[in-house]
Amino acid sequence: MLTASPLKYLTLVAFGLTLAACSSPVDPDSPEGKRQAAFKQILNHSEPMVGMLTGRLSFDGERFAEHAAQLQALSDAPWEYFPSPGNSNQPNAARPKIWSDPEGFSAAVDAYKATVEHLLAVTVEGVDSADQVRGPMTEVQRACKSCHDAYRR
Repeated sequence: MLTASPLKYLTLVAFGLTLAACSSPVDPDSPEGKRQAAFKQILNHSEPMVGMLTGRLSFDGERFAEHAAQLQALSDAPWEYFPSPGNSNQPNAARPKIWSDPEGFSAAVDAYKATVEHLLAVTVEGVDSADQVRGPMTEVQRACKSCHDAYRR
């Protein structure tokens, strides 16, 4: 069995604490803070939906539809909080391409909103099975991934 010496352990702990101290927390009232909060809310609804479709959570059509409605309600939330280049000194994961390709970014946002709208439309009359929503949810995930691949570090 391998054991670390106390010095190695303390060095690792000190290094970890140093890294934690170096990170600057995001001001929750800043555009970055509001954007991060909006994306967290989106994630709080999309993760259970994916969990239901992958079998990690038991499928509940009514609950899935509720999450889809919340996802749609949040679909406009984060986009207004992307700062103009140079207007913020807080860290963010946005690539400069967001500002050099505003039409492309806008098209990616519109594609995401359209897939969420379609998912909601499928759930409005009720959800009887995972198969009913698997395709539309996959499209939402693809829209998210596409935007992340192009515009997020």
